[in-house]
Amino acid sequence: MFDYTESKHSHFDAACRAFALANNVEAVARAVGMTPQVLRNKLNPDQPHKLTVDDLLAIVVYSDDARLIDGVLAQLNCLPSVPVNEVTTSSVPVYALNATADVGAIAGQAVSVEPMTQARRNAILDRASNAIRNLSLIMLTVESRFQSTPIMAAAVDMVSACAMPGIV
Repeated sequence: MFDYTESKHSHFDAACRAFALANNVEAVARAVGMTPQVLRNKLNPDQPHKLTVDDLLAIVVYSDDARLIDGVLAQLNCLPSVPVNEVTTSSVPVYALNATADVGAIAGQAVSVEPMTQARRNAILDRASNAIRNLSLIMLTVESRFQSTPIMAAAVDMVSACAMPGIV
């Protein structure tokens, strides 16, 4: 069904570097039960120590930063993660505005003549991930609103089916 070939780009290594730059590694390490130096080593692709799945889960849960999970998904040629626990029915306008702002920032970077540095690359990819995440949250919110009233959903489906030409 899906072709999970390993990417030639080291998305996970880049995500580890970006995570280390964006978070207080010492606080995260203490919170997940390891020394800061061990966590630094595990986030450094040049070191032999690697993050385990349990480490990854504990770090993401504590930090609320899905960058490492997104790096794993990108390595597998998949889209970024979507935190379903953030879905609220009153936030569709906020999600739409955030997605629009992220796409606008990416458009601004697309016309920029600055050299493509690692920091600029990370910023563009973070914005793209956030835009996808916000659009997905819109989809989930609309779907949950629609499914929360099954009688209304059935009525809308029936009216839509009757209104379509060619349907008897």
